[in-house]
Amino acid sequence: MKIQKCRKGQIRILEAFFAALLIFSALFLIPAPSTTNNRGSNSLQTIGINALLQLDSDGSLSKLIKNRDWIALRNLLWHTLPDGIWYNLTVLDSEGKQLNDVVISNGGQVSDTIVSVKYVCVASNATYSIYILHLQLARAD
Repeated sequence: MKIQKCRKGQIRILEAFFAALLIFSALFLIPAPSTTNNRGSNSLQTIGINALLQLDSDGSLSKLIKNRDWIALRNLLWHTLPDGIWYNLTVLDSEGKQLNDVVISNGGQVSDTIVSVKYVCVASNATYSIYILHLQLARAD
């Protein structure tokens, strides 16, 4: 009778062992979802917003748009964005009409994965002109 009392907990130990084995095998056999594309697009979006914020921090972005100096804007973007990033910028007024008649880009499209950033820029003049900037970014493959 003493031997039977000692064996009562063995089935619970085996049950816990198999449950732990099942959980660990599920963790190792099921592949983790890939987030590299999502992470890359988020970083491109962050790069684009940071570049536009940097250009707009001292009001130079709205001055360039107001003066329609598209070449200077293209050069500033080229120097602000890191190497290996393709960009294309379109400037719209508050009614949605395209203002830039010159292509503000650093070349042709280099990738099929393009991230679009929308930025609203306000000129601090007497009329408070509102400009909507569409910046498209891609990494060179």
